[in-house]
Amino acid sequence: MKKQKVIILNSEEQNKQDFDAIHELHEGLNKIDQFPVYTPNLQWFEQMVVEEQQHTRRKLIRDLSVFFIVAFIIISGMLVSLYQMPTIFVIVQIITTIFIASYTSVRLIKKATRNE
Repeated sequence: MKKQKVIILNSEEQNKQDFDAIHELHEGLNKIDQFPVYTPNLQWFEQMVVEEQQHTRRKLIRDLSVFFIVAFIIISGMLVSLYQMPTIFVIVQIITTIFIASYTSVRLIKKATRNE
């Protein structure tokens, strides 16, 4: 085991250093207390919450509208192709199934090779 070097101070020197450190801490805390603290009004927070809720609601309505419009277009196109051109409908279904299966396989293989 190594011998540790310890500096033994007289108790008077130690007390003086302790008092100096405590005095510096008090001075620092007093300087911090001199800074003004601004606390916003409660109505400001409430107004901010209301505005954020309205913004979130508008965004939700917009996103749902876009989703439903795109879904309607896709379903309409699929139904039209099913009744008007069944051959194209079947080809699209086969291509979609192959694409999904191959994409999923490639992603799983990449993930498995990354984890090894």
